[in-house]
Amino acid sequence: MQAHLFILALLAGIIGAVSAAVKTFTLNVAYTRLSPDGFPMDMMVANGQIDYPIVVNAGDTVSVTVINNLNVSTAIHWHGMFQKGTPWMDGAAQVTQVPIAPGATFVYTFNVGTQVGTYWWHAHLHSQYVNGLRGPFIINDPKDPYLSQYDQDLTLTLTDYFHYGSEYLLKQVLWHPNNTNALEPVPETGLIGGVGRYNCSVTQAANPDCKNGNPLKRVVLVPGKRYRLRLINTAAQAHFYFSIDGHDMTVIEADGVYTNPTVVNQISIHSAQRYSVIITANKAIQNYWIRAQIEDAWFPISQTPTNANGLNMDVRAILSYSGAPAGADPTTEPDATVNALDVYNLGELNGLTEATLPVSFNQSVYFQFYYGPPGFNSADASVTIGSDITSFNDVQYVMPATTPTLKTLLDNPGKAFVPGTFPASVNPVPVYNNEWIFFRIQNRDSMEHPFHLHGHVFYVIRSGHILHRREEQLLGHKRQAVQTLAKRDTIQVPPCTGGSSTNPDAGCTHGFVDVAIKFDNPGVWLFHCHLEWHMAAGLVMTFVNDGSNTGNALNPANVPCQVFGTCKTTTTKKTTNYYKYNHKHNYKAHFNNQSNNNNDYNNNHTNEIQFQNNNDNHNNHDSNQNFYYYKGKYYYNCIG
Repeated sequence: MQAHLFILALLAGIIGAVSAAVKTFTLNVAYTRLSPDGFPMDMMVANGQIDYPIVVNAGDTVSVTVINNLNVSTAIHWHGMFQKGTPWMDGAAQVTQVPIAPGATFVYTFNVGTQVGTYWWHAHLHSQYVNGLRGPFIINDPKDPYLSQYDQDLTLTLTDYFHYGSEYLLKQVLWHPNNTNALEPVPETGLIGGVGRYNCSVTQAANPDCKNGNPLKRVVLVPGKRYRLRLINTAAQAHFYFSIDGHDMTVIEADGVYTNPTVVNQISIHSAQRYSVIITANKAIQNYWIRAQIEDAWFPISQTPTNANGLNMDVRAILSYSGAPAGADPTTEPDATVNALDVYNLGELNGLTEATLPVSFNQSVYFQFYYGPPGFNSADASVTIGSDITSFNDVQYVMPATTPTLKTLLDNPGKAFVPGTFPASVNPVPVYNNEWIFFRIQNRDSMEHPFHLHGHVFYVIRSGHILHRREEQLLGHKRQAVQTLAKRDTIQVPPCTGGSSTNPDAGCTHGFVDVAIKFDNPGVWLFHCHLEWHMAAGLVMTFVNDGSNTGNALNPANVPCQVFGTCKTTTTKKTTNYYKYNHKHNYKAHFNNQSNNNNDYNNNHTNEIQFQNNNDNHNNHDSNQNFYYYKGKYYYNCIG
């Protein structure tokens, strides 16, 4: 199997000579049968492997040709990239572009500008990245302030792994008639560096090809050397606590931003978040456990049905010193004392402080959200917004069926603030260019939610819980005025706490995070929960910046015709495809949905679902693919 831990040569002499260039890549997206945890299944991957890496340098222009050899549409998002001047390359389907139809090719071209650090790319349609369509996106920095403090550069992805395709999993979340608590799917395993170990006894009778004892990822270090280890959480939901037995880690980067050097031995890392740490191989020559403990975030708490699918929340890999026994598992224990990272106070290196933030904000936005039990057999994810400009209550985001939101903006110059310009279902909030907003994210749910902002970073001002909602008395993290603020593109919002044991959401004290955002990037930018099932259920809003107040309005003439499917063609092809789903067979989209011992899956997975796809030609997106046919009815699928 292709190694998923790749070493980036960062010799100072070479990097110093690197200059900006055009870097070209091809992502051949197709179904490939892989066994990352010992259980073979057909996955959506690029170039035949999990975690295909893209590595560029600061200032480079990146050109990525995506060839869609799937039989469903897709789109690729460049997670954390600002896309300044090219918002149509953000890759959010039906937001900044039409999807890439089956058999079609799309070229993403953008400049990384001054951005450096650790990012990732992933599918941004119908939760496809859960099926494997994702990988690291690394930007080397010749001016890295920590470059002299490490000798080699390594990357590890952390993810949850499902033995079912995302379409089936979405059905279980959004439309399953028995899912009265909107329970999220439980993964079969966790993977570190694209590799995990599944307990095949759970499903051996159904899939005799499953192999026990799958080899774990082994990270080999040379004694005395120092390593930059980039961590990327690419999970659908899993929140990991990452540690390496016997080793401290110095955090130097978070979400592409250099941080104050912070020594810890455990890092809480949510979906979509990234960290770089420096570790030194200065311990005894032996093997050590790398641990990524999954937090039990499924309801009821501490009653996760892991016996139904074999999930082991103690996900592991091996840190092996050169000279240690190559085939031996470690015998090490986790550190007795935990020194955990405080994510809210991980300040930017040489960054802003509260004293140097803007004295006043041009706009204030108050954002509340909730994810909970279904109504009409549909999970309830809703957004409430109060601001100086617009307000709405408990609105579920729905992905536009025909016209991408960015095209609506370009077709209506100067009308971003005019009511009715955008469908209410995209939860639009217009903002002025080059102005700061105060943004409070308030959590009414009893679990942490990681929220991600496209096209920007934000400063974390404070976080905690709202003690008395009317008086707005806050209990949060304390920070000295001279301490720099955390600067992120993805942050977890503390859970609502203090609810009843039978209903944790009832009467709980809301968690919150206050952030400051400078909107200096015209375009339409999603802000959404990065728990994939919550995003698919509608926990999304759209910031709209038309740039007109500063004379920076986007020019539609700069948009490539492929973005909105307006390229002229000489032929017209019309196809209608139906994809049938049955747990006893691989369905035509190649997801290997073998039956297992989960009675709920066995009892309900035999219900046929049809995915209808009507394409007028290869440039037109398959708008009807947004609809799912189940038990005689059509259901709309939100973004994901």
